[in-house]
Amino acid sequence: MEIDYINGPKTDEIFGMSKYQKEINERIKDIKLNPIEYPKVSKNKEINNAVKYLVYPYIVKKHVKKNNIKHITSQDLAYILKLVKLERTIVTCHDLIPWVYDNNRLPTWKLNMRGLKKADRIITVSEYSKNEIIKYVGYSEDQITVIPNAVDHNNYYVKRNRGIVKKLGISDTEKVILYVGSEQPRKNVPFILEAISVLKKKLPEIKLLKVGTPQVPGAREKLLKLIEVLDIQKEVVFVGYVSEGDLTKYYNAADLFVFPSLYEGFGLPPLEAMACGTPVITSNLTSLPEVVGDSAITIDPYDVNEFAEAMYDLLTDENLRKEMINKGLKRAQLFNWEKSAEETRQVYEMIN
Repeated sequence: MEIDYINGPKTDEIFGMSKYQKEINERIKDIKLNPIEYPKVSKNKEINNAVKYLVYPYIVKKHVKKNNIKHITSQDLAYILKLVKLERTIVTCHDLIPWVYDNNRLPTWKLNMRGLKKADRIITVSEYSKNEIIKYVGYSEDQITVIPNAVDHNNYYVKRNRGIVKKLGISDTEKVILYVGSEQPRKNVPFILEAISVLKKKLPEIKLLKVGTPQVPGAREKLLKLIEVLDIQKEVVFVGYVSEGDLTKYYNAADLFVFPSLYEGFGLPPLEAMACGTPVITSNLTSLPEVVGDSAITIDPYDVNEFAEAMYDLLTDENLRKEMINKGLKRAQLFNWEKSAEETRQVYEMIN
């Protein structure tokens, strides 16, 4: 069996979507994959979007093979099914955030929604996302398969070491609170800063590390202004994009991982943090309770004081820390890419 693996932009950076593509690609058995991608030709977003929507459909049409199953690995590429006539198609829909949360009604996302409806099957990553697809796309429940995202346990495991944060000038006496992700509004980063300003009054020796690029123009500038207003300049460190090898070091150096997102189709960072033996506080909204179960503290992501109190408890109560670390380690073991790849192969066989 051969699969046309339609990935969109070719990239060496590891983030949610590219991590999924890479992990399935590396682990799927007895299948030949024909990756179809397009190069990132410019740093200009508008030029790259032009390539994506005007050129990539022709690249796909040229490189697909007639008898292959076509696997479009992201909902952002579902528009292809409206522009190119393809048979035996699968789309992985990680979430409907642009449509549902951002209220994006641009022609490109209207095309994506119509493209999703044309897929022969949809793979999605959580029961929450499955219900969103049924509700907003009007897609048949019987044609949706839930295959969770997972953790690479060869990379994300307990190897506690504070070396990487010492390079940032953080001392052993300071508690390290880690957030990994973008600065998009739904990620709720200002909320974290406000909670840090509350926590600082009870626990002065703390550092918040923010790993990841802004991904939104002007977002970093707004955060810097808020940091100044809250007077927490000394407590916040921006790290930027890091390699996957360094990311696992940050997870292992942190005393606590926080992820108060307002909307996630899955939410992988809390699981990766758990796999590294770091206790987690996350949001009680959308897919996140489904992902973390009772192995993280889930909090209303609009209640700053409650969030600050939960951080204080996990940083100072050793029994609670041990309990949440042990639960997190067990929870993370339930999610592995080998299982997700095997379940993906089974979906291929459904329409072979």
